[in-house]
This record gives sequence, C-alpha cells and structure tokens, in this order.
Amino acid sequence: MSTALHQLTISEISCRNLRSADMFGKNDVYVVFRVGTKKVKTHHIKNAGKHASFDEILTMNLEDHDLEHGIDVGAYDYDVGSSDDLLGQGKLVNLLALKRTPNQPRQFKEPFKYKGKGRGEFSCVLTLRVGGVAGTSPLGAAGGKVFAQAMGTPAAPPPPAYVAPPAPPPVPAAPPAPPPVQPGFMVVTCPANARGGLQVVVQAPDGQQLQVQIPPGVGPGGQFRVPLPPPRAPQPQAVAYAQPQMVQPQPVQYAPQPVYAAQPAYAPQPGYAPQMGQAVAPQPVYTPQMGQPQYGQPQMGQPYYR
Repeated sequence: MSTALHQLTISEISCRNLRSADMFGKNDVYVVFRVGTKKVKTHHIKNAGKHASFDEILTMNLEDHDLEHGIDVGAYDYDVGSSDDLLGQGKLVNLLALKRTPNQPRQFKEPFKYKGKGRGEFSCVLTLRVGGVAGTSPLGAAGGKVFAQAMGTPAAPPPPAYVAPPAPPPVPAAPPAPPPVQPGFMVVTCPANARGGLQVVVQAPDGQQLQVQIPPGVGPGGQFRVPLPPPRAPQPQAVAYAQPQMVQPQPVQYAPQPVYAAQPAYAPQPGYAPQMGQAVAPQPVYTPQMGQPQYGQPQMGQPYYR
C-alpha cells in the first residue's frame, strides 16, 4: 500500500544570541532539522559568531505522525578535524495545524537551550504542501514503480522535466565614446573605405588641407584625434589710393573799368590851399605896429624863459 507524504518547505532560517563554543575564534554556525531518521541541514557560515542568517530553502517529506511528533532543531559550530560543538537545541511543535492552512507560509520562533539553560533562539518560516509527494512509496521511486505494476495499478507519471527559460538576447554593446576634444586637436571620423595605416586628407576648421595617417586599429566609423596646424598668418591687403589730378590755372578775366568824365574846376575858397592849376592871390605882409610886442620877445616886467 502507498502512503501519501506532505512536502514541508523551510525558509528564512536565522539564529540569535548563540553561545560561543570557541575560545579564540567565532562560531562557524549551521542548523540541522531532524524527524526520526530524516534530516536536512544548512551549510555552515564561517565566523558567524553569535548571530547567523541563512539564505537557503530546505525541503522535507513528512507523514502525519512526523508532523504530530514535531521537528528537532539544533545549531552547531563546524570544526575541522574534531567533532562539531552543539550550540543549542529546540523543537518545532503543533505542526498538524499546518494542514488546516496548506500552502500558506507560517513563521515559527522558538528558544534554544544548552544543558537545560537558555542559549539564544531560532526562527524560520514553514510552508506545508498537503499530499505534495503523492504516489511516493517507501520502496523508493524505482521500487514503487515495480510494486505498482505488480499490484496492477498504474504508476504515477514522472514529473515533467525542468526546462530552463530561454536566455535573454544579448544587449548590444554601446558604441565607443568619441575621444575627448582637447585644445589644439580636432576629431576625425574614419571614412567607410579606409582603415588603420592609410593616409587621408582632411580639412581643418580654418580651411587648411591636412594629410594624416589613420592610427592602427581604427576602422570605418571610428574616431581619432589630429593635432591642428598653426593658424596661417593673415595676408596684407593692398590699399588703393586716389591719384591727385593736376589742375591747370585758368586766366582771370577782369571786367573793363568805366571811364569817368573830367570834373569841372571850382573857384578856390578863402583859407584853402589852391588847387592844381589855380592862381593864388598874393597875401599882405604883416608889419608889427609900434608899441606892440612881437612874438618870441619877452614883455616888460615878465620873466623870460629860454
């Protein structure tokens, strides 16, 4: 007869406040879950010390009487060349309650004891799949198939083979970044029909034609830097000056002066000098009178000044 088994999944396993088994080192912790002769365990964490958390998921196939009995849990310190040291023991009970809420994760937290004294605690999450291993026989997979054929009952079909999902398409590599432009350089893109080692003619920003060699390893579309030539000296500009024009002096034409008529002669006026061509009447000579002083001679009784 066959027996239906339940699949129990154990996850989020952690230990806290464990005792120290090594005097000069730290605990290398691992945890063991045991029901009768069935046992699963985690890997050991090196130098975990008093606290350890395991990123693992363990699976056990249990029957109803296993759930009723409970699961013994123990934490150990892994040692090389000697027996492992027990750090603490605990037990998971009331597991039949998981059958009432199948496939529902439930967290358990129980204390650890060592030699009757509390030595930290452990916690984990249990998920029970009721009848999750249906058709499994205590004789094993091959023995169960032979037993089912002998009893005339069809054997359970094998589980479907795991097919890995297709790998995502490779992400195309990003094009190489162009070389940074530095002062005194310019960036040149390799033509489609050229390759490294060939010479091409490029034009500088100031219009000069440069013959450069493509560096080895640069293919079509690749970019490389080229030093800029020194700027060309500006060419002197010819300046046109206007030539002065000679101006011939022109003779000055003067208007003819009018001819004035002769003025009539006027009679001379008394006391005026005679005019040219006029006769002057003789003037009487002044003779000083007796007793009259002459000009230039001192008067009687008056001082004389020279």
